[in-house]
Amino acid sequence: MKTAFRLAICWIAFVVAFMLGGFIDGALHLRAGALPGGASPQSFFLAQLFAGLVLVIGLWPLARSLAAPPVLRAAAFVAFLLFALGVNGIIEARRFTNFLDAGIAPAVVFYLCVAAILGTSTGLLFGSSGRPAGLPHRTWPAWSWRVLCAWLGWPAVYLFFGTCIAPIVTPYYSAGVAGLRIPTLGVVITTQLVRSVLFLATSLVFVALWKGSRRGLWFTLGLAHAFTIGLYGIVGATFLPTVLRVTHTIEMTCDAFAYAGLLVLFFTAPAVAKASTEPLPQDPDSLPHPLPL
Repeated sequence: MKTAFRLAICWIAFVVAFMLGGFIDGALHLRAGALPGGASPQSFFLAQLFAGLVLVIGLWPLARSLAAPPVLRAAAFVAFLLFALGVNGIIEARRFTNFLDAGIAPAVVFYLCVAAILGTSTGLLFGSSGRPAGLPHRTWPAWSWRVLCAWLGWPAVYLFFGTCIAPIVTPYYSAGVAGLRIPTLGVVITTQLVRSVLFLATSLVFVALWKGSRRGLWFTLGLAHAFTIGLYGIVGATFLPTVLRVTHTIEMTCDAFAYAGLLVLFFTAPAVAKASTEPLPQDPDSLPHPLPL
């Protein structure tokens, strides 16, 4: 099955999830608040269709290089979309905007549908059943300090790049443009510590199932985070000023690749990655003999 056809199926899966979420909202009489920024339902729908395509493309490079049974690959993407996209998205919206002040039930339904349908489609259609590199064998103390550093690593990355763009974006948040707001520093730090748990737990599965090089893992995992956590939401937020969308896209991309680099550094080993890509040794007697000179 050609790659373009599989990507199209995954995008259709997102569209089905989006429409199913709306149907469930109507059946359960779940009412969402007004669309942010005064966006019309038609423009919001079209923006979500395009954002879904962006999400699929961002997940594809990572998905195609995983080695595990299809059910396990599907479960990995369902968990990633449910927590890194869904729970994280709800947390961010509650802390930094007023988008969900009317209630979070419609958002919960939407993210559950997207995680279940798109995550399953992505895991089943891409990847292989070969042998992954796996996580290196380490002692509990070695694992403990790595997990601690990775958990604290995300807030550090977030605060560093957030400080870099603060002079540009803070006036818009202070003015409440399109429902944006700034929480206290304590709330920001607490929120990032919670988000870090979500990102770490769902990303380690991909590290364990990866079958390529460390550099490839860094690039594809960073890309998946950049598109899922950042670009997907930015593309759909057509109601935000262009300067905010561009600035946050750059910031979130830097966040994603810096964080992915930390995960690769802490949880992979060069020898393991090399062993996973080298062919198995062959019996010398089975190799062809050189031609006589």
